[in-house]
Amino acid sequence: MNLEQTIPPYRKRTVKPKGNRRVLKLVLFFFFVLAIIAFFNSSISRITDIQIQGNHFLTEKEIFDQGNLRLNMQYFFLIPSSLQEKLIKLKEIKKVDVQKQFPGHLKITIIEYQPIAYLYQKNNEWLPILENGYLLKKPVKDQYMSGPFITEWKDQKLLPILIDELKKIQPHVLKQISEIRQNGQVDDPTRLLLIMNEGYKVHVPLEKLASQMNLYPSIIENVKGKTTKLGDIYMLESIRFEEFKNRGEKNESE
Repeated sequence: MNLEQTIPPYRKRTVKPKGNRRVLKLVLFFFFVLAIIAFFNSSISRITDIQIQGNHFLTEKEIFDQGNLRLNMQYFFLIPSSLQEKLIKLKEIKKVDVQKQFPGHLKITIIEYQPIAYLYQKNNEWLPILENGYLLKKPVKDQYMSGPFITEWKDQKLLPILIDELKKIQPHVLKQISEIRQNGQVDDPTRLLLIMNEGYKVHVPLEKLASQMNLYPSIIENVKGKTTKLGDIYMLESIRFEEFKNRGEKNESE
């Protein structure tokens, strides 16, 4: 046997230089970075449309300013939960929902606190008192108002007490109040005169407004069981009813 035929010829292994691989990786990384930069500089990575709905008292500018919002801000850097935390600090907002819709859309849905009363100002202007007790400094037009209307309020120091009491009145009772006046024909700034939608007039102390008015439905039911006439309901030291002397006229005791 020929040994030269049985021994395979020696083959040299070719080793690729490591430097070539490093260059290839650097080139790929470079193009990857360029692609990211190009993406974040393109319109597809930015917010191009912001929709706000549900706002009546707040302007879009106020919402934009509070949320640090602007068109063409980075879509992926905006975190909905963080934006919600910023917007909920506005006293007009009860709830807020923020949704991102790719590409480039931002939708903000707002639920505002509703007015529980309106405070009369000069020049026929009315300021809403919201259900969280916040007195809105923006006058509203008549078509947006549904009462109660605070038509006479002389002592501004007592206004926070009134607002706090109004918050405690049951909604279905609050809707029956048409008008609220401070100092209803007596020299007592803490005594209120309430004019009800049905025409009854209620006399009640400010500090007991909520607790007494929440009894109003049962009291008026008792009154209607005895007479069909309108009159004054006194919720002071005791509760009593006095018919108007003549329909639409005030009693002397007011």
